[in-house]
Amino acid sequence: MPDLSRLASPTFLLAVLVAAILLIALAASAASALTRRRREKKSLSAIDFVRSSFASQLARGVPMEELLLQMVEALRDGFKLDVAELWLCEAGTLRLAAAEPRTERKPIAITPAEETIAANAHVSSASWARVWLPVLLQERDQARLRVAPVSNSGQLFGLVVAQRARKGESLAAEVDVTLEEVARELGVALKKAHLDSSLHESLEQLRRQAAELQASRGRLVAAADAERRRIERNLHDGAQQHLVALSVKVRLLEQFAERDPERARSLMNQLQDDVRSAIEELRSLAHGIYPPLLSSAGLGVAMSAACRRAPLPASVEANGVGRHAPEIESAVYFCCLEALQNAAKYAGAGASARVRIWEEAGGVLFEVSDDGSGFEAGHQPDGAGLTNMRDRLGAVGGTLCVESNDRGTRIQGAVPLNGTSIDESRVLPAT
Repeated sequence: MPDLSRLASPTFLLAVLVAAILLIALAASAASALTRRRREKKSLSAIDFVRSSFASQLARGVPMEELLLQMVEALRDGFKLDVAELWLCEAGTLRLAAAEPRTERKPIAITPAEETIAANAHVSSASWARVWLPVLLQERDQARLRVAPVSNSGQLFGLVVAQRARKGESLAAEVDVTLEEVARELGVALKKAHLDSSLHESLEQLRRQAAELQASRGRLVAAADAERRRIERNLHDGAQQHLVALSVKVRLLEQFAERDPERARSLMNQLQDDVRSAIEELRSLAHGIYPPLLSSAGLGVAMSAACRRAPLPASVEANGVGRHAPEIESAVYFCCLEALQNAAKYAGAGASARVRIWEEAGGVLFEVSDDGSGFEAGHQPDGAGLTNMRDRLGAVGGTLCVESNDRGTRIQGAVPLNGTSIDESRVLPAT
């Protein structure tokens, strides 16, 4: 039988107590290590998702909304959060882009100064949000909150919000480390996505501009061919017929000069009238090609003469407009003529027009307005008038915009000078 007195000795009891303490310490250490490994695994799963899966799936064309939802799901599941949210900052507004569980929240206005402060902040608590973004705390019922700014190179892209109920387990320090890392990686990914999107938009814009330029050049070539045919037709039907008639009458004059002086004098008078008609015909034809007043006196004088000949009452204001390259003056002049013809055709009976030409913001600008019936947006008049104007201005780097309502129509154009660019937001309305 065992010696019971020995088992009850102090030395034996002390040894048992030490062994028990060691076992408890080993068990606690193992449990702590297991908990730490689990937390690290949760952290790494969220971080790795943003670092690898997020970027690769985005490159494969997976929608951004779906990826952001996966990210907040990974955060919520990994840290047993009640709520995980991602807000994106766009055009001075924070918008809830993804949330788990899914919910709706109103957008939050954010000033440039607040964006700068948030972009340079670390992972913060509800106290920080209460000072800088108090709207973010609405309807949260004093929950435990951690806010991680998503930024890159000083630019704020959004916020990651981790929330747990006040009565629940507090958010461990590992959450801050993970949130900071996730926000950093997400900032890099969103910056890259933003740059890719901007590059794609720029390329699409260049493609559209190239297609428009090619189409415009085709129209300009076709218009030049049509103009040449018109000039040829006008020469054949007008000036050439006058010259043929003059030639016939000169021969008759030779025949009647001695036989019938009275008839010869009558033919001489007719010849004088025919010569004046031929000169007027040629002058009118030359004016249609390039007005002499435009080359000799400039836009103001030439446009004043054109308004006097316009098919509807028209006035002009062109004070202070200097001389410019012939291609710029002709583009502005013929666009104003086209706008006046459009007004005469579509403004209705009793309408009048006003032409204004001025220099501002590094360019020559013009405006042709009428007080006619106008037209609805998207229902511009048929015909090539507006297209011709856009092509003319586009050939010299200019732009055109059209506004119309039931009180009339306004056509505005701008042509840059000396290769400069025009700040159109200052001089032309948005189209």
